[in-house]
Amino acid sequence: MGRVILLLVATSGPLVNLGPTTEPVAATEVLRQAQHTFREAVRLRDEPDKARPLFRRSADLFEDLRRRRVVNPALLRDQGNACLLADDLPGAIMAYRRGLRLAPNDRALQQLLAAAREQVNFAQPGTFARPPVEARPPWLPRLPLRGGLLLTCAVYSLGCLSLTRWLMLRRGPWLSLGLAAFALTTLLAAALFVEDLQQGNEAARPLVVIAHDGVLLRRGNGEAWPRRYETPMNRGVEARRLFERRDWVQIELSGGEMGWVPRKDVLIDGP
Repeated sequence: MGRVILLLVATSGPLVNLGPTTEPVAATEVLRQAQHTFREAVRLRDEPDKARPLFRRSADLFEDLRRRRVVNPALLRDQGNACLLADDLPGAIMAYRRGLRLAPNDRALQQLLAAAREQVNFAQPGTFARPPVEARPPWLPRLPLRGGLLLTCAVYSLGCLSLTRWLMLRRGPWLSLGLAAFALTTLLAAALFVEDLQQGNEAARPLVVIAHDGVLLRRGNGEAWPRRYETPMNRGVEARRLFERRDWVQIELSGGEMGWVPRKDVLIDGP
């Protein structure tokens, strides 16, 4: 646990840039309180009974900022760190996953999510309830849609200009440069297509994190329904929401297992 604390403290930045906000004064004050409370909790980390409530308070303040739509990867990273040190493993995993949705190539967030997943207590060996495996080809770049579209257009324009120049001169490196630009355009377009599909899937099937230990998947939306699987899920298990009915949620695990769980036993990604 000491290694995890060092990693969390090392990756907690001294200042989060809030960016544009309709509540600049209030949001800045909330941020100041969140960071001050986190630093005070770190100072008291050798006294867990005093530090943990402060980490919890810091996490709640970061959540207040998120609900105001003051969101960026650094803020979500700090929120996840505060949650993890407050013994809120599900909240930490949710925050890190949200941060990686905004910045999928962020190495610090990737390491923190991996460290948090190591703390999930799986009920049995095997693949049941394990985290999702990245199916994306490792050679395919990850791009934000807006910035990626601008980059793709710029590279395509460079290819057009290069080929036009070659047609005018019929010599020099312009043909090679143009062909290379078009090849890169194809790669970027493929990356944007995959990213768009993934974001659409995430919007339709929001991330779910199990919030308590011993949660069972049932065949229907009620305690009277039989268990679909005998193996319980513990806090930190990740899934996707399929449907909600009354106080129950139908979820799908990374291995394709589906069932119903009480709404009170899960965190669901959302505004």
